[in-house]
Amino acid sequence: MRAAVINLGCPKNEVDAEKLLQLLLEEGFNLVAEPADAEVIIVNTCAFIQPAVEEAINSILNLAENKKTANCRILAVGGCLPQRYGADLLKEMPEIDILAGADSFPEIPAAIRDFKPGEPPRNLVRQTCDLNYSNALRLPQLVSAPRAFSYLKIAEGCDHRCSYCMIPAIKGRQQSFPLPILLAHARKMVSDGVKELNVIAQDITAYGRDLSEKPSLCDLLNKLLQIPDLERLRLLYAYPHRVSAELIRLLATENKLCRYLDIPIQHISDSVLKAMGRPEKGVTIQRTLEKLKTEVPDIFLRSTVMVGFPGETEADFKELLNFIEKGFFAYLGAFPYSAESGSRAAALPQQVADEVKTERLQAVLAAQQEITERWLRAKIGCRERVVIEGLSQESDLLLQGRCDFQAPEIDGVTYITEIDGDISPGLMVEAEIYDSHEFDLFARVVETGTKIAC
Repeated sequence: MRAAVINLGCPKNEVDAEKLLQLLLEEGFNLVAEPADAEVIIVNTCAFIQPAVEEAINSILNLAENKKTANCRILAVGGCLPQRYGADLLKEMPEIDILAGADSFPEIPAAIRDFKPGEPPRNLVRQTCDLNYSNALRLPQLVSAPRAFSYLKIAEGCDHRCSYCMIPAIKGRQQSFPLPILLAHARKMVSDGVKELNVIAQDITAYGRDLSEKPSLCDLLNKLLQIPDLERLRLLYAYPHRVSAELIRLLATENKLCRYLDIPIQHISDSVLKAMGRPEKGVTIQRTLEKLKTEVPDIFLRSTVMVGFPGETEADFKELLNFIEKGFFAYLGAFPYSAESGSRAAALPQQVADEVKTERLQAVLAAQQEITERWLRAKIGCRERVVIEGLSQESDLLLQGRCDFQAPEIDGVTYITEIDGDISPGLMVEAEIYDSHEFDLFARVVETGTKIAC
C-alpha cells in the first residue's frame, strides 16, 4: 500500500513519526509525500494545548476529504489527541478508521493490514496508567540523507505535576529509555549522516531517575560525546533545579556540546510559580542562570514563559518583565495561558482577561526582541561552525544553516551568501558572521570540512 504520514506538533512527535516511517518501510509499505497519492493516511497528532487540538482536528477533517476525492481508503490517527480523548474521538469523527494512542503506533501497520473498509473502527488506545513505550523505543528512526540534524528522545512522559499541563495525563509517568539502546540509536543516525543530535524529553535533567541502574543525563552525554563522527550535541528542556555542577562543567569544556541550553522557567514570581505547581522558586531559577553565565560565559540560553496565569497580578507581571530585561536569555518563547479542560489550573479563581494576556504577551515579546538582536549583533565578526541544511526557504540563491546557538525549527537561521565551491547539505563549515537581521544571521564560508569554530 502507498502510505503518507503527516506529523503535527513538537520535535518529540517528530521522533515518533520517523520511527513509524521506518516501520512502514520494513513492513513493505510504499511511502509517498502527498496525501492525495496515498491509500493510507496516518496523522500523528499533538494535544498539549487547545490550539494544537484545533489544528489536529482541522487537519484530520481536511485529510479525510481524500477518501472522497483521491485514493485514500484508510485514515489512521495516532498520538496525543487519541490518548487525550479516546473513544469520544471516534464518536465525533466517524471519518477515522484506526485510532492509536501515545504508545501504540508500532501496532498501526498490522491494524492497517487487518482493516477492511466498512468495518467498525479499530481503537488501539490504552489507559494512560498502562502505557508502555518499550516497543516504540526499540524502533530505529528513518533518516533521509542528506540530513544535517535529528532528535534523540531519551524519555517519555513526565513526573512533574504542573497545574496547567496535560502531558502527564496524556503521556503518563516518566519512562526513561535504557542507555545502551539510546547509544545504538545515536550511532545509527550518525552512521546515516546526521551531524547534530538534539537531546529531548519533557525534562532531560530527570533522565534515569526511574531506571534501576540510575544513569544520569551526564552519564548519557559522556557516552554520546565519544561517538567519533558526531559533530555536535544540543540539550533541550532542562529544569533549573536539576542543572547539576557536572552538567555545567560539560557545557563549559566539551567542544561537541553546544554552549546552549533550553531551560523553560515559565515565570519568576514565587506566587505564580507556586500556583503553577512548579518545583522552583524565583531565587533558585536566578541562581542557576547566574551560575551558568559565570561558568559558561559564552552560553546561549533559551527559555519559555507564560503570561496571564490565573491570579497573576500586575506586580507579578512586572517582576517577570523586569527579570526578562536583565538579558539572561538569548532566545525566549512566550505564550498566553489557556485553560485546558481537565487541568487543575482551569478551576482556579482570578482568571486573567484575554485582552490583558495579549498586552502582557506583546510587552514580553517586544522586550525580548531587543535582547535577542543585541546577542546576535555581538556575533558580527566572529567565526562560527555552521551546519548546512540546504537551500534557503527565502531564496534559491542562498544556503541556509545553523550555528551552535541556533536550535532547529525554533531559533533563527544563518544565511550563507558567499560560497566558494560546492557545499552540500549536512556539511559542517566554518563561517564568518558579517550581519544580522532580527533573529537571523548572514555569513560567508571561511573553510569547509569539520573545522571547529574559533
